[in-house]
Amino acid sequence: MATSQRDLICEMLRLFYDKDWVSGTGGGICSLEAPDRLLLAPSGVHKERVAPEDLFVVDPSTGQVIAPPSNPGLRPSECNGVFCSIIRLRGAGAVAHSHALSAVLAADLAGDALEIKGLEMLKGIRGLSNADVHLVPVAGNTPTEPELVSHVEQVLADERFASSFAILVRDHGAYIWGQDIWEAKRHCEVYHFLFEAVRARAKGD
Repeated sequence: MATSQRDLICEMLRLFYDKDWVSGTGGGICSLEAPDRLLLAPSGVHKERVAPEDLFVVDPSTGQVIAPPSNPGLRPSECNGVFCSIIRLRGAGAVAHSHALSAVLAADLAGDALEIKGLEMLKGIRGLSNADVHLVPVAGNTPTEPELVSHVEQVLADERFASSFAILVRDHGAYIWGQDIWEAKRHCEVYHFLFEAVRARAKGD
């Protein structure tokens, strides 16, 4: 039997937890179930324990909840607004929010963009080759995720970052996306490797 989109989201959250990308209830993920239905993980819960029935259904064009889970104690992800902006402005089908230390420390090495070059793993990002100089935007952090939406939309409108599938958020983490949940997974794995490699090179490791 084919794995449902809900099951895949929960599987990804467990995988990301094992990689220390969504620890301490932080981070999140979303994926389109249909063009007008976005499956969204809840906020403020241990992501490795999220079950398929815990997901919210959201209208990606407005961010409004269409169908809440049966558990009334759950709240939709604080990332909802940022996720919907990335889906709307970049045509993403799935977006992950990582709190990985590698993302936080990589942003410390950059101004408004992190330059990545000379690494074979760049080929894992759609449209790139290992000869490319890749710019990943860095947005300033805000006290809450909804306040971050305008920062993210400003970055997404910058043509310098048209080839990027990631946004670093200073002192916070990263948003990484793909055309579907599988490409988002690949991009997450590749970008986290690249963040670690750039940081290691800067230290001379």
